Amino acid sequence: MDLRKLDIFREVAEHGSFSRAAEQLHMAQPAVSIAVRKLEEELGLTLIDRGGRQACLTAEGAALLPQAIAILQQVAALQQASGELRGLLRGELAIACPSMLATCYLPDLLGGFLSRHPQLRTAVTQAGTDNIGQWLLADQIELGVISTTDAMEQDQLELLPLVNEQIVLCMAHDHPWAGRSAIPIAELHGAPMVVYESGYFIRNRLNQLCAAHGVTPDLRLQSNFLPLLIRMVKRGMGTTIGLAMLAEQEPGLVAVPLEEKSFISMALAKRRNRVISRANQAFWDWATLQL
Repeated sequence: MDLRKLDIFREVAEHGSFSRAAEQLHMAQPAVSIAVRKLEEELGLTLIDRGGRQACLTAEGAALLPQAIAILQQVAALQQASGELRGLLRGELAIACPSMLATCYLPDLLGGFLSRHPQLRTAVTQAGTDNIGQWLLADQIELGVISTTDAMEQDQLELLPLVNEQIVLCMAHDHPWAGRSAIPIAELHGAPMVVYESGYFIRNRLNQLCAAHGVTPDLRLQSNFLPLLIRMVKRGMGTTIGLAMLAEQEPGLVAVPLEEKSFISMALAKRRNRVISRANQAFWDWATLQL
């Protein structure tokens, strides 16, 4: 059924006149009359009584008018909803991100975007970069933050660089090492530490540095829950490996560089030549302009 014919029928019924309906619809009166006639033929019913000076509804026309109005309203609502989705007023932005960047970096980047789209929902999954890279390559997620120093098939990914920071030791402000300018890797041997579980970019790099120097720290706690690690560091349980941004944003923590400088580069990634959701693509495009 042609929805345009329903709309014309509604206008004729509302104005009680073919000519007034034609004026409202910016159509010629004969075209309005033909449209209503074709609708009647399609339904096998007479909807308009044309015998008087006004175009009056027949009993059948009066019975069908509310249904016609309801159909037109539903179509208008569908068009509005699809328009809102195209305009990113609704939908979901989904990102996978390591916990340190999710805590220290992502809020500012996300906040700027979401303030422009207040009806957009956001889901942030915290995971290690090893897992995030695998999920991206397996098309299990569309956007994720990875370490560009990790060994993976990055030629299949499109990367948007986010940060490039030196790895540091984060410790309580009263830790014996807090006033030093740098810490040799060798001094980590037997030193108490609280660290991320394996699979996180920062833990992988710690393992590499320690293995290269034959060093074995005393790992008191392993967790991917960043607030727990921070709390344990502040309580003096040990140092943790991290980025300077963590100490900068967390009162009571001090960052001291490792003597052997090591940097971590992080990037927002998506599969190359993949069509992703409108919300995720819009965030990617927006972030590209900000960075």
